[in-house]
Amino acid sequence: MSNVLFGRVAVPAPIETPSGHELVAGSCPVCQATSATPIAEHPKVVFARCDACGVVYRRSHAYLAEATGLSVASSESSHPRYSVRDRRRQQKARHQILDLLNHCARGPLLDVGCSLGHTLRAARELGLTASGVDVRVQAVDHCKAHGFRAEVGSLEDLPFADGEFQLVVLKHVLEHAPRPKVALREVRRVLKPGGGIFVAVPNGGYFKARRDPRHHKFFRGSGRFGHYVYYEPGTLSRLLADAGFRTVRVHPHLVHRQAGTVARLLQAVTAPLRWAGQHVLNAGQLRKEFWLCAVRVDEADEGAAHPLPLRSA
Repeated sequence: MSNVLFGRVAVPAPIETPSGHELVAGSCPVCQATSATPIAEHPKVVFARCDACGVVYRRSHAYLAEATGLSVASSESSHPRYSVRDRRRQQKARHQILDLLNHCARGPLLDVGCSLGHTLRAARELGLTASGVDVRVQAVDHCKAHGFRAEVGSLEDLPFADGEFQLVVLKHVLEHAPRPKVALREVRRVLKPGGGIFVAVPNGGYFKARRDPRHHKFFRGSGRFGHYVYYEPGTLSRLLADAGFRTVRVHPHLVHRQAGTVARLLQAVTAPLRWAGQHVLNAGQLRKEFWLCAVRVDEADEGAAHPLPLRSA
């Protein structure tokens, strides 16, 4: 699981809500509407659904326990099944990078929340120059020990030059950002013109979360780091458009143009079956997470940055 990155955000003066919680998000992080309906209220956190665009976001005072001194790298790498999980995650990261390469030229890659470096190793396998950034010093040291360039930094203050990367990967990071537009504009800053981003986030449209949000783990506020926003493809697409991106793909590709010849042939043969599987997952709202690829929009093609419909099927 990727580490999450927080910028140093100014929390407004506490405003007590009727339920007694401290309000920290008075408006929707996607459309800025102020009207929202609470869907899950707990002693430490309240989540509400925006009445205008449907995105679910944290409205109460965020509860974020302090991180322990034990790094994710050290705790996971000592697990008996670490090597098996490591190979699976690296293979999954390879597919995710190839998804993005269906829309972007090859070039330097940045993994935001690099953790144990699964994405960095997958990028190196594909012949890409890969760098990482993480909030934890231990994770950065772990990646450096494996020969990667890695820096300590936050999502709102990336320690890299303007236009340094062609590809940026954000896996289970954006849902932790209390100011997602600020974070995405910082990501756009380090991207080259025509560069692309791969985003993976929990799916706010997952049927169990929608059926009983009060009791679903998405909205319990548990864990060392809380989630601020739960997106669906339409709401995330709108947010990306406002930050200067154009969504080009939602969910995994059936064929990777830059995969090897044998891999492409196998993908082409199995594409109809996998397309049917994706249709079932989408129709039944069975995805716990969704993937999305987007490209940086510049002045010449700003008119093309049309978001997807806000409320996905």
